[in-house]
Amino acid sequence: MGANEIRDTPGRLLLGWAVLFVSVVVLSWRVHLRPADYEWTEYPTALGDTKYYTTPLGEDDRYEANLRFAGEEEGLFRRSEEAVTFEDAAMLKRALDVTGRYFIYQRAQSDGKAPLPLPVYLKSGENRYVEFGERKFYRPFVPKAGL
Repeated sequence: MGANEIRDTPGRLLLGWAVLFVSVVVLSWRVHLRPADYEWTEYPTALGDTKYYTTPLGEDDRYEANLRFAGEEEGLFRRSEEAVTFEDAAMLKRALDVTGRYFIYQRAQSDGKAPLPLPVYLKSGENRYVEFGERKFYRPFVPKAGL
């Protein structure tokens, strides 16, 4: 008689799968609502960063110090007309700019330990960077009309 008992095995399997998928949905919903509660891997380099510097931070970054760190009054000027090429894996994240739109990067030393001092860079494409630092460009001199 034991072979003729109804064990409801398909129903138990479906119930188990339903519980599993409900728990996955609940977990993913919690991660969606509060991602800061869960650990996330952040790379200290420029690999995977898609916040590209495509438009100037102000009217013209060469003549205005528009790139600023949080809590600093003095800004930095764009020092290059064209983007320079560096490996993304060799660029170290330093901070976000004041606007929170771009990560600021520095080149690592040859041993890969500490970042070099100024200049700093904004990522403008894959392995492409725009240099920022001390003022390099000055507005062209236009003499005032004589009296």
